This record gives sequence, structure tokens and C-alpha cells, in this order.
Amino acid sequence: MTQHVPVLRRRRLARTACAAVALVAAASLAPAVPALAGPAKPRPAVTSQFFGVHHQGMHADGPIGWPQTKVGSVRMWDNRVSWRELETSPGVFDWSLIDTEMAKARAAGASVLLVLGQTPAFHSSRPGAASSYGPGASAMPDKASWVRYVQAVARRNKTVWGGIASFQVWNEANVIGYWSGTPKQMATLTAWTRAALSSVSSPATLVAPALVTRLSSQQTWIKSFYSQQVGGKNVSRYVDALSFQLYPVASGSPESSMQLLATIRKILAKHSIAKPIWNTEVNYGMVGGAVQGAPITADRQVANVIRTYVLNAENGVSRVYWYSWDLQDMGNTRMVDPDRITLTPAGKAFGAVRTWLVGARPTGCTRASNGTYTCGFTTATQTRRVVWNPSKATSVTLPTGSPSVATWSTSALRAPGGSRHAVGPVPILVTTPR
Repeated sequence: MTQHVPVLRRRRLARTACAAVALVAAASLAPAVPALAGPAKPRPAVTSQFFGVHHQGMHADGPIGWPQTKVGSVRMWDNRVSWRELETSPGVFDWSLIDTEMAKARAAGASVLLVLGQTPAFHSSRPGAASSYGPGASAMPDKASWVRYVQAVARRNKTVWGGIASFQVWNEANVIGYWSGTPKQMATLTAWTRAALSSVSSPATLVAPALVTRLSSQQTWIKSFYSQQVGGKNVSRYVDALSFQLYPVASGSPESSMQLLATIRKILAKHSIAKPIWNTEVNYGMVGGAVQGAPITADRQVANVIRTYVLNAENGVSRVYWYSWDLQDMGNTRMVDPDRITLTPAGKAFGAVRTWLVGARPTGCTRASNGTYTCGFTTATQTRRVVWNPSKATSVTLPTGSPSVATWSTSALRAPGGSRHAVGPVPILVTTPR
């Protein structure tokens, strides 16, 4: 039986008149893949900023200092520019490194998401609190110091950084070692941040604290946080976007990452929260801490990258930040070789899927009974379908209408309509004229 992908946003998808040109699975191998369904309301086109990364080497000179591909946005975390590293003594800021990093992003045409924590010990409500970033860093700051800090970076953004920065309240507030306060305190800090930005007329986007999603205890924390009221308003009212780290379990896939997103959306719906969602960290094979995940093949790494960005786009996520571009441990999907410059197949696939999606509107996904996914995108002149089967090799029948087929490593080639084409865990792109 054919079914809609269960992780899509909870809306009824209407059948479109273009059913005749949908990809159809080879009848001898699987039931037909149905026509792509279109959302009741047209979705916005994918932007360059959707393709975000972390890049820990931004401080470095030379080619290590920026990804060797086009990225639309970068999230500054683990970039030596946290609050405790910027404010070196009370009221004294060292802007030298962050100015350099912001200049790199600006030259590359990328926007920046700057994470605002962690607390300097001299501003911490509990200077001895255990933290992954030094004593007191995980604790609630005093209000006056926090407000002055947020005002300072907001002014710097307007006067020096060219207004390219958005701000995020905190990183992984529901992880021990990053935040030792309560959900109520984090909600209060979020409201203080909005007030501080407003006090200096900052137009910057404010993103909610990043929250990890894969453990039940972390989801319980999320439930508590998004039930908080500050000044008579739900905490979500103080931010422009919500942030979740959609790492699946170590054996998980892009599809299971989207199951986490569906769980989070159910939590948000209980509080009638409907704000843009940013996936601010994702990778695969993540065990936790500094433990290295089991290695996987280059093909599976390519598949992880392409399917991550396709599924996030189809599920209405506004931005995705890969963690991290130059990461050489923890995750099992690596964008660069150990020299931190040479692109791996996965790094090249990042650039390929970017060309597939930027400027195209998501139109929905289907999943056939044999597990084959078909996710649609449209431009003014083309219908694009990204097709894969996450668990096995199979084949699909190409639509009529002068189809062409591309992979992450090959250009589009014309193929006869009605012919079969192999497909497996690594997606292919099938394009037809509109």
C-alpha cells in the first residue's frame, strides 16, 4: 500500500493534476510510486541560507579558514567567540577574533548565527557551577551584565559586521554541562535577550535556545521550557525562530531524524506554537561526548548529506546547520579529509544538493510500499524529483516528458521516458520540463 511519508508536516496534501508525470516504480519490483502531492498552500523556495554549516576553523588563515564550497550561513559555536571569551574582564571586550570571522562570512556572502552563551565566571550567579566551558559558565548570569553584553554584540553587528548576524540565546540548554539552570530561568533569559535587542533597535533575528531532541529526558525538558510563561506570554513569543538539534541515535538515519522533528512538533502543538524551526546541528553516528561513531562507507555519507537537506526542506525546516564542516571525530559523515581542505564525496554532495534545491519550491514527498521515497520540487521551468530507497537497491520507471537523470557526481543526462533506472540509498535527481 502506498503511503505519505509519515514525517511530513501534519497537513493534508492535495493531489495535483500532474499525476501522469510522476515517477513510477517498476511494477515487477514494487507498487507504483504515486503522483507527488502538492501542499494546500504554496511553500517558499529554498534559499541559499538554508544550507548552513559550523566551521570550527574560521579563526585560521588560509584555505582552512573557510569551507571550500558555497555555504549560505554559518553558526558560530566552538569558534572561540562565546561570551566568556569575548568579555575578558568586567566591561572589557576583545573583538579582534570575532571581527575577523565575521569579515570572512561577509566576504563569502554568508549570514551568521551567533550563539550568545556561556557566562563568564565574574558574571555568573554560581561561579563554581560545573560546566564544559569553565567554572560558572553553565549558570544563570546576572541580568544587568547579560543585557549589556547583548546590547554590545547587537551594536557591533550594526556598526562593524554589516548586519549579517542573527543571535541565539544559548546552546543545548537541556544538556548537562552546557546549562545548569532551570527551564524557567532559561525562559527568563530569553525574555531578557529580546528586551536587550529592542533597547538598541536591533533588527536581528532572535533564535530560541538550541535544544537536543533524541532522548526522552531531553524531550521532557523541551516540554517544560515551551510551557513557560514570562510576563504573561509564552516564551516562544520572545523569539523569531525555534532551534532544535536533530541528531538521531547513533544508528539513525535522516529519516529517523525527521521522526524526532515530528515528535517535537507534537509538543509545540500542545501549546499552539507555530514558529519557523531551524535545525541547528545535525550529523550521524553521534554517540555522545567525544566518542567516535562507527565508520560508514563513502556512499552512505553522501546519502546522509543529500537526504538530510532534502527531507528538512520538505518538512518545512527553515535552516539546517551541519555539525561540522571540518569535524574529524564524533560524527561519521565527514565533509573534508583530515587536511580539513580537500572535499570528501560527502562534501561534494553538499554542493550538489545545494544546486538541486536552491530556488526550488518543495511540493511534498511520497513513500512507496517498497520504501522508495520520491520528493518533489518545482521551479518556473522544471519539475524536480529526488528519489531514493534507504534500505535496498531497486529501480524506478522514468516519467514521460523528456526526463533527465543526475547524481551528485554526474551532470544531467537525457533518458527515454518509461525506461527503468536504478536507485538505492544514494538519491538521484530526475528532472522534467514544466
